Amino acid sequence: MSYEASITLNCEDFSNKISDFILLLSKLNWESYNYNGFTEYLPVEDKDEFNWKTEQLSKDTLINIINHKQKNNEIIGINLFFKGNIKAGLSVLASSTQEITLGLNLYRKELSNKTTDFSWYFQNVIIPLRNNGCMISQLHFEEYFG
Repeated sequence: MSYEASITLNCEDFSNKISDFILLLSKLNWESYNYNGFTEYLPVEDKDEFNWKTEQLSKDTLINIINHKQKNNEIIGINLFFKGNIKAGLSVLASSTQEITLGLNLYRKELSNKTTDFSWYFQNVIIPLRNNGCMISQLHFEEYFG
């Protein structure tokens, strides 16, 4: 049995561009490169197959992919990794800033009973976003065990 956890945000009051949300997270200790220096993302014209790609991309190329996918109403997917001594990751999935899902299963922070440590994510994602101008009009934490 395992846990799956996520946070769903509505950030449309901050920007209608998902790339703006990703760029803000990159300023707040979340990097688009995994711990081996590669970007993990859903490519253009993935057609909801969720065939994640892992390759070296410049930040500009990644932003162009995100903008192109949003313009074409495709689901944007990118894994972000926490900078510093603590390993943590977020799987960002969104087709608009009205509903951005942050999957918490990459190096998920957990409490001693194995449940998700949502306070860690609140301190390292939500508060920094709000402190840096990201208006979050709705916030929802979820955890599933199965």
